[in-house]
Amino acid sequence: MAEMWDISDALAENNRFKAFGKKHPLELAACFSNLDHIVALLNRHGNVGAFQVGFFRSEGESVYRIGQTGVKHAVETRLYVYVYTIGRTLYVLTIGDKTQQADDIRRCKEIVRTFEKGAHHEQEKHDHGHAGG
Repeated sequence: MAEMWDISDALAENNRFKAFGKKHPLELAACFSNLDHIVALLNRHGNVGAFQVGFFRSEGESVYRIGQTGVKHAVETRLYVYVYTIGRTLYVLTIGDKTQQADDIRRCKEIVRTFEKGAHHEQEKHDHGHAGG
């Protein structure tokens, strides 16, 4: 059986989730329910290119947005995640509504670039540490 996908909040803007959850608890819950659905699809299909779901869209640079569904009269909410294929992990980044979408996407991409530099650096250290051994 293939390795399962994980969800991590290691890169999450926790203050944004707390504030958003107080104002829009149903939308927050709906987004996380949809996140669970995406993880189930990843576990079944292996990668994001193998399925399509209307509430799951790429914003580029491995940043995806997960919209909320099933909440009547809801503020249009987006949960942003980083799909880290090497580690088979979905990193929860931030949450927001449509009005702050451009800023959220820009910040998420900055977080991902910083993370990837660090991950690449760790891999190099690991590779060099075992060289000639």
